[in-house]
Amino acid sequence: MKKNYIPGSKVDLECTTIKNKKQKVNNEDIIEYPESDYLLDAKKYRLKLADSGLNSICRAIVLDWLIGVHRKFQFRPATLYISINLFDRFIINSTKGLINCDNLQLVGATCLHVASKYEDMNPAVLMDYCIMSNSEFQPKDMIEMEANILNSLQFKIIDGLSVLDYIDYFLKPLYNDKTVNLLSTSYYSCATYITELALLHPTLIFFPVSLISISIIIFLCIVYSNGCKDELVNNTFKQIKNKVLAYAKQNNLVKNIKPCIHIITGIIKEQFFLEKKVKISDSSEISYQCQKDLPFIFLKDLTSKWKNTYRALFHRISTIKR
Repeated sequence: MKKNYIPGSKVDLECTTIKNKKQKVNNEDIIEYPESDYLLDAKKYRLKLADSGLNSICRAIVLDWLIGVHRKFQFRPATLYISINLFDRFIINSTKGLINCDNLQLVGATCLHVASKYEDMNPAVLMDYCIMSNSEFQPKDMIEMEANILNSLQFKIIDGLSVLDYIDYFLKPLYNDKTVNLLSTSYYSCATYITELALLHPTLIFFPVSLISISIIIFLCIVYSNGCKDELVNNTFKQIKNKVLAYAKQNNLVKNIKPCIHIITGIIKEQFFLEKKVKISDSSEISYQCQKDLPFIFLKDLTSKWKNTYRALFHRISTIKR
């Protein structure tokens, strides 16, 4: 089947709507593998970005574009998580001069290509990425960058479990209960949206993936149970919360859940706020100060992908009485 390509840029990329495919985890023993460390060293990561003339905004712009490309090619959900993990690990482990502002989009596209070859049955060809980038790079550039990435990471594609793996495990009660099937779809969509939003956030990328997943689940349990009078649904939420809290206590994560939920709430509200400002200013970047440590950028492709989900979620958050 021939793909209809819509050329994009580093900030502006249009994509058609597709359904996000759920990827369920079958590993029953996932809870036995605690997340004992942060995925990234915050100080080293920021230093590497600064040495390359980059910052968290540059990262967010490229990864937002990458989400649009991932969506356009209809890759598996896990492919996106693997590609962003490759991207961040390459920044940490790359030698000086390999990454700069001019080739960051090339790095992102190549990481997605490597992840796709690992995860998908039908990965896109190199020219597909070049077309999506408006010819910012050529296939030979991707071949060279792929060698640099794999050598820097010693050909280690997978590095631990992703946030999506944890969420799929913890949300199994929703999958198994047919009576809350409709809620399951809505809840899962919100969880996946927040997960992808967290991947682009310059603060949350330094949190353990298990903590992020637990915080997302508890946050959504609070949001969805607000005003809910269905006893069966509330019991399901209680079961899920007990499950994640047991894991959090086992791995000494409880004290960090509240700050993480606070950040999650802030970045969801921020995206809604920035969307309104973008419509007025017709620009994805905001020049004035927002909440501290939050990116001053509207994530266009991510929001476009989850438009209905994120607006419904914002409405639910707004109705919660504090």
